[in-house]
Amino acid sequence: MAAKKKGGRGDGRRLDRRDDGDDTVVDRIVATLDRWPDGMHDLGEPSIDLPHTWPPAVVDVYLTMGGARLFGEAIVLNPASELPPPDEDGLVACGTLDDEPFWFDGKGRVWREDPDTGDRYIDGTALDRWLFGAIDAAAMLFDPDGEFAEDAFTDDGELTPEVAVARARAQVKRDTKAPGPRWRLARLLAIDGALVQAREELETVVEVAPTLVWAWLDLARISEKLGELSGALDEARAAADADPAHEQRAYFLAEAARLAAAAGDEAARATLARDAIAADPGLVRAQTAGADDRLGEGDVDAAWHLATLAKALAPRDVAVIDLLRRVEAARGGN
Repeated sequence: MAAKKKGGRGDGRRLDRRDDGDDTVVDRIVATLDRWPDGMHDLGEPSIDLPHTWPPAVVDVYLTMGGARLFGEAIVLNPASELPPPDEDGLVACGTLDDEPFWFDGKGRVWREDPDTGDRYIDGTALDRWLFGAIDAAAMLFDPDGEFAEDAFTDDGELTPEVAVARARAQVKRDTKAPGPRWRLARLLAIDGALVQAREELETVVEVAPTLVWAWLDLARISEKLGELSGALDEARAAADADPAHEQRAYFLAEAARLAAAAGDEAARATLARDAIAADPGLVRAQTAGADDRLGEGDVDAAWHLATLAKALAPRDVAVIDLLRRVEAARGGN
């Protein structure tokens, strides 16, 4: 099927680029875009009057293209004149990638939002490098003629696992110190069962972004699957400690308590359970209610996980004991 075409520059000219061998990242981006058929990309005229507070990486992009729609609307860079002021976190909404928003901060870093948790995280160390990686990833969905690459998709229209991993690797290659693309790569590898590789990627993620709490929890889950409960416990504790003000800190402590129970460390379980309940007194009830809901939906594995969390927090609670009995009966029936 044909890719959605967008009009090119109004005068039909190619963008100028340097030929002196001293190309910038933006020069290389332009050269890459220039190789595609006319109509694949719609680039606005370069911006001139830019805020003096903008970081160099952002200025470099906008001095070359005053907004862009690339690969149809897979990547949308809004014109400088349409960008809002920074929000309360100091982030400027800049455009969309695959219909999801991205922002830049005062250092030129790119931020995105995790659709599962709503937390924002650093996806690029600079807008120009991030954009180059996003372009490389988007290019994998098209053939040289600008048509969708049919072998990139399953019969259901989803990306094949191989292409999804390759896209993440392409973004990592362009911006090796950015935690976001490497985090996505690790999750994809874990889904494919490449747990050791996924763990290696996650260890790099938490090294460059030690406050990325969910990456610590992903690391703990992989260690648990590999049978390394001691390491998993340490990583779950790290998730709880990475951002003490995080609204889900009690949940991270509960996960650590569950892992301590699995490791047979009763002293650690009791301490972690106490701290978790102190952080959120309604946590046990929330886990039991969640387990009941999952059980009613037939998702026995999710119900079991939440029930064991509740057990780690309150092993003698009558409601928790009854819940575990019902979940175990459902597991036996499967």
